[in-house]
Amino acid sequence: MRAALLIGVLTACLVQPLAARQVLLIGQDGQISWTGKVEGAEGISTIQPEHRSFLDPNVTEIGYAPADLIEFKSVDFSGSILPRRVGAEQNLAAEVLDRGGSLRAPTVFDLTALQLQVIFEDMLAADPTGQAFERKEDDILGTQLILDLGARFGVNRLRFFPRNTIFASPGTPFQNDFLKNFEVEINDGLVLTSSGNPIWETYTVRNDNSDRITEVFIEPPRYIRFIRLRATSAIPFEIEKLQVFGEGFFPTARYISPIIDMGSPANWGLIRTLQQQVGAADLADIQLRTRSGHDPSPLAYTRKQVALQDAPEIPSSVDNPDEPLLRKEYLKLPERGRQGDDWERGSVRDDLANWSPWTSPYALEELAAGTQILSPGPSRYFQFRVEFQSQHLEASHILQQIALEFSAPPLADALVGEIFPREVPAAADVPFVYAVRAEMESDYVQGFNSFEVFTPSRVGRVERIEIIDASGEQVLDHAFAVTDGVTTEGEVAITAIDDQRFAVSFPAINQHDAVLKIHFASRVLAFSTRFGGRALLLEEDAFQGISPGNATFLAEGDVATESGTTVLSRAVNEGSLIGNFALGSEVLTPNGDDVNDVLDVNFEVLAVIGKARIVIDLWDLGGRRVRRLFDAEGQNGVYDAVHWDGTDERGQRVAPGIYLVRIEVEGDARSGQTVEPLGVAY
Repeated sequence: MRAALLIGVLTACLVQPLAARQVLLIGQDGQISWTGKVEGAEGISTIQPEHRSFLDPNVTEIGYAPADLIEFKSVDFSGSILPRRVGAEQNLAAEVLDRGGSLRAPTVFDLTALQLQVIFEDMLAADPTGQAFERKEDDILGTQLILDLGARFGVNRLRFFPRNTIFASPGTPFQNDFLKNFEVEINDGLVLTSSGNPIWETYTVRNDNSDRITEVFIEPPRYIRFIRLRATSAIPFEIEKLQVFGEGFFPTARYISPIIDMGSPANWGLIRTLQQQVGAADLADIQLRTRSGHDPSPLAYTRKQVALQDAPEIPSSVDNPDEPLLRKEYLKLPERGRQGDDWERGSVRDDLANWSPWTSPYALEELAAGTQILSPGPSRYFQFRVEFQSQHLEASHILQQIALEFSAPPLADALVGEIFPREVPAAADVPFVYAVRAEMESDYVQGFNSFEVFTPSRVGRVERIEIIDASGEQVLDHAFAVTDGVTTEGEVAITAIDDQRFAVSFPAINQHDAVLKIHFASRVLAFSTRFGGRALLLEEDAFQGISPGNATFLAEGDVATESGTTVLSRAVNEGSLIGNFALGSEVLTPNGDDVNDVLDVNFEVLAVIGKARIVIDLWDLGGRRVRRLFDAEGQNGVYDAVHWDGTDERGQRVAPGIYLVRIEVEGDARSGQTVEPLGVAY
C-alpha cells in the first residue's frame, strides 16, 4: 500500500509547497538534475558534493563522479546516468595516476624513487615528453614494470614503443631499441593472495619480437586491473610510452549526488528508482545508499594551532567559531604553518556528529516499488550515492530517476522509540510494549495522532494504548475490544493490520516528553528483528520516523543503555528452520461439496539469512511422490498461500488413503524438514 501511495504521488512532477507529504524527483524530468540544477522546487537548493581523493584521505575534491567514470549526457539514454564506456583509442594508462593507480619497477635499484616517478609520469602521459624508461647498461634481464590501472577495465590491447617511432624525435633516434624478448602477465584485480597481491596469469611470451611499435592483443577482451611486463633477455631497450586500450562499460563507477538542502528540517519517507538495463540482468548490479545531516558538509575539516605539540584538532570556523569549518576556509589555511601563522590544516574525517553514516545498500527489487528511507530525520540535508557494478563488458544498469518522499515541517524535534522485552523465544506469541517519547521544544513542530509499527509478520493482536504526559500522569489508557482487526472505538482506533505492519490512532500528542505506549503480541522468526515505527499526523498526511533509544522505563530488566527497537531470539539458531507447520484439516474430502475440498498449508520459516529454498511435497506411504505443492525461494516469515485440491501431477484425483505432507527448508548454513500425515477420503 505504501508503494502504491508513492507511485500515485509521483504523477505530479512539481513539489506542492503547502502539502505535508511531498515527492522530490532527481534525474529525468525531475526538479533536481544529476548535476545539481534545481527547477520548480521552491525553498530547495543543492550543494556540490565533496569526496576524498584516491591518493590522500585528507585531500578532498568537488564533483559528482570520482575519476570521471559516469556518463551524464548519453545520446541513447537522455536524462539518465550510467557508467561511461571505454572510448575507441582511449588510452586508459593516461589516467592511471589520477585514479589512484600506479606504475612500479620493483627490480630497478639504480634510480631513486623520485627519478622513477618523473620517468613514469612521462611514460603514462598522453603527449610526448622526450623522456623514456631506459635499460641499456646493467641489470636488464628480468626488469619488471607493474602497472596498476587503479580499477578493473575491459582491456583489448597493450602497446609500448621507444622514442622516434610514433612520435617523431630525430634528436633521440632510438627506434630500434624496442623490447625484443618479453613476457606479459595479467590479473583481473580479484584473484589475489591473502595479503592482497595479484596472482599472475601468463598471457603471452615473445622471444623474437621484431615490432618497433609492439602490440599485445587481448582476445577476447577481458577485465584487467594489473599488468606485469618483464624483460626476458639482456638486450638493451627503452620504452617511451606504455599504453592500454579497451572497450565496454567501466565495470565499477560511482555517482555522488549533490547535497540536497531542504531549507528546513524534513522527514524522509519512501525512496524509489526508475531504471532499465543493458545486457544480461544477472551480470550487472546497482547499489544505492543514503545519508542525512544537519549542516552543509558531511566531512569534518579541522584546524590546529601552529607549533603546539599534540595540538587538538578543532572542527569550528576561525571567523565564526559557532559554525563548522568548511572546505573553502580550510583550503585557505596553510598545510604547514610558519612563523606568524596561528593555524594550520588538521585532518579531514567523516562528520558523524552532524551526519548519519551511509546506510547499507537498499534492496534493488524494493527500490523499484518504493522502500522506506533508512537515514534519520528530521534533517535539513540529504545525500545519496550510487555504485554501478558489472561482470560483463556489455552489461549495465541505466538510472533514469530517483524519487524521494518527504514530509515537512516535522512532527517533533525527535521521536525516541524502544521495544520491550528485547530477548524472546522463537515462533511464539510474545506480549510486547512499544514506547515512543516525543521531544517537542521547537515552535514549528506539529504533533501526531497516529503511529504505525513495522512487524516481521502479521501481528497476533493489538491490546492496548497508553499516553503518559511529561509529569508522569496517565492521560489515556484504552484496551481494545477487537484486537486482531481494524476497529474504531471513539477517538482511539486500530486503523490497519497487514503482514508487515499495524497502525493505531489516538488523541493528538503535542507535549514535550509525552510518552506513547502500544501493547501488542507478535512472533519473532529471526535471530535479530527490528521493529521500526513512524508517527503520523493524519489530517496533514505527514509522517516522521523514530530514533531507537531510551524512551522510558518499561519494566524490570529494561536497561537504559540497551534500549532500542531490535529484538533478539537466540533460540532461533538452536532449533529447526521451520516454525509452526499446520494443515488446515486432518482429512481432505475433494468430492465437490465445498467442504474440505481444498487443503490449506500454513508454515513459518525461521532464522534464514538471505533466502532459502522451500519445498513442500506430498508422498504416499510407499515412498512415491504424488505432487509437489510448493517450490520457491523465500525468507523468514509466515506462509499461508499453499493449497492442494486433491490431484496428482497429471491432474487426476488421488486414491483415498493416508498421505504424508513434507516441508523442507534449505538455508545457507543448515536445513530442516517436518512431516505431517493427511487423510484423503471421498
